[in-house]
Amino acid sequence: MPAISVIVPTFNRRDYLLEALTALQQQSRPVDQIIVWDDGSSDGTGEAVAAIRDPRLQYHRAENAGKAAALNRALALARGDYIWICDDDDIAAPDAAERLAGILDAAPEAGIAGGSYNRFRDTPQGREVTGPGYWPDLGTGTPLRHLLEDIFLFQNATLVRRQCYDQVGPFREDLPRSIDYDMIVRLAVRFPIEMTSRVLFLQRKHDGARGPAGHRHAASAADRVWAEQDRAVFRGLRGHLPLPLMEAMFTGAPAQVRRAAHLQRGGVFARHGLWQEALEDFEAAAAAAPAVPLAAAEIAVCRRAVSGKHGVVFSPQDSARLVQLRRSGRSGQDITASLGRGLLWSLRRALTGCDAGETLRLARMLGTTRLQLQPAAASVPGSAELHENSTLPPSAYNW
Repeated sequence: MPAISVIVPTFNRRDYLLEALTALQQQSRPVDQIIVWDDGSSDGTGEAVAAIRDPRLQYHRAENAGKAAALNRALALARGDYIWICDDDDIAAPDAAERLAGILDAAPEAGIAGGSYNRFRDTPQGREVTGPGYWPDLGTGTPLRHLLEDIFLFQNATLVRRQCYDQVGPFREDLPRSIDYDMIVRLAVRFPIEMTSRVLFLQRKHDGARGPAGHRHAASAADRVWAEQDRAVFRGLRGHLPLPLMEAMFTGAPAQVRRAAHLQRGGVFARHGLWQEALEDFEAAAAAAPAVPLAAAEIAVCRRAVSGKHGVVFSPQDSARLVQLRRSGRSGQDITASLGRGLLWSLRRALTGCDAGETLRLARMLGTTRLQLQPAAASVPGSAELHENSTLPPSAYNW
């Protein structure tokens, strides 16, 4: 049976850590190694872990260098065939290791096994458990596409073959946050993901400062901080999203598949606030099949491009490029019409939520760019057949 190594990086969360370790020690499929890497805690974490009598448990302490450095050093010590990275404040389900390892045992072609999670908060009235903060409809598209558009797969619910980490390289130590998102994308563009809908851990929500030492932020500032970090992560990932990988997500005529691939990649960057990069792909998409109307799958990509959790902000230069895209021909007109329809949906959402500031901002944005607001049909007469795939062929990962 393949061995499982668990890595738990920690920093000043002694009590949460002890609860997390208890859950790992009690897995229905026992793990073989538990590495606790203490990133310079000063709250008695070392003494608390030392009191645990478990031969599988290894404790290491170093001066604070951030989570990425902790993970890279712990990975060098991991002996297992499967690597399970767990946060120090979350709680694994009793059968999490069994479920995840079972997926990899049964699917030798898969490099990553993933599952779902719930959130919880401890209150004076007891533990309140809610569903995941975001979970996509995995019945359409590939797990990779969903992952590129928004993070939904977290390390506690992810088991990865050791050789996959060896191939993609270390965690980025220059990123203060979102190193897990960066890594799971780098893994997912190289290796197939097999998913289960089972809840595999409880994600703890708590107030107080967030982030590594030297990059702390209040919980109330999380949205702004994560939006900035998303941009930083995906700037660094542009070279990891080759067009052939995007093309493998679609089936249809070659020119239209290439256009859909550009739209999909552009949509990913748009959702993460990188509109210069997005517009490069949207412009290339319009040129790929200039006279062919968009198919339903392409319209859906455009609408999703302006539906990201961080909202949409155009610079004056972005607005000017959108105007030129609209004037470039039939394909450019269809792309901007679909983008405009997606923004109109966001405008209606802001109106319904009585968010006057966002309503005014979006209205001005639509007026400046003159994005068309008429409904884009689910399929345009004359458009060629194009379908989004639910799986990728093994060759798609060989880029």
